[in-house]
Amino acid sequence: ANHHIIQTVFIDEGAHKYVLVSAIPPSSSQQQHFVYSKYGAPYHRNVAEFLVPQLESNGYSDIRILGGGRIYRDDVERKIKIFGYSYGFGRASHELSMGVVVKSGKFDGWDITWSNDGY
Repeated sequence: ANHHIIQTVFIDEGAHKYVLVSAIPPSSSQQQHFVYSKYGAPYHRNVAEFLVPQLESNGYSDIRILGGGRIYRDDVERKIKIFGYSYGFGRASHELSMGVVVKSGKFDGWDITWSNDGY
């Protein structure tokens, strides 16, 4: 099968719902974390429905949705704020999510913070 590497971080500009997901890549036994925040997703499950099939079709296993919240991405101020919770999936560990975003290197030099405030 032709497997693609799924990017660990996908954050649309603005304030949108996000999910934190873990999965094991096809070529590894090492768990990986994914942070996805999507424009136009009314519910957290809509974000999960965007990511999970990509993981499944590329051979990732043991896919778990660990929680959700919101991510605010401001391209002018170069700021990312991770906060809130998901009624359906519970509150993600925003601290862990922040680590995933930082480690991805996609937002080097940005001000990235998290808090358990808001919803």
